[in-house]
Amino acid sequence: MTTNDAVDETAWDRLLDLLDHLADNPGLPLSRDVERTFATLCSQAIEDGSVDRELHVDDTARWLAGLVVAHRAIRDTHPEVSPDADLGVLRVVVTRWLHPARPR
Repeated sequence: MTTNDAVDETAWDRLLDLLDHLADNPGLPLSRDVERTFATLCSQAIEDGSVDRELHVDDTARWLAGLVVAHRAIRDTHPEVSPDADLGVLRVVVTRWLHPARPR
């Protein structure tokens, strides 16, 4: 990754990167600092329109951490499922939950 790539990353990209990192590293603690980081990224993503502005930031951050806990539990109980497949499902769930609703 070049310096320009890091500058061009959106808050949404950084949020998914953090989600991936925590999901791929079950030994990492899910502390209040992690929740604060999720909250900061959610706030930034709300500002740029990639996260639904009706979501409460602190609650969303707490639930994102909870989804990582759930992902870790699922990986422990279903090792026969590909880690990439499980991560893909986690990303779809988070994306559909956080993105603003589309008009029908």
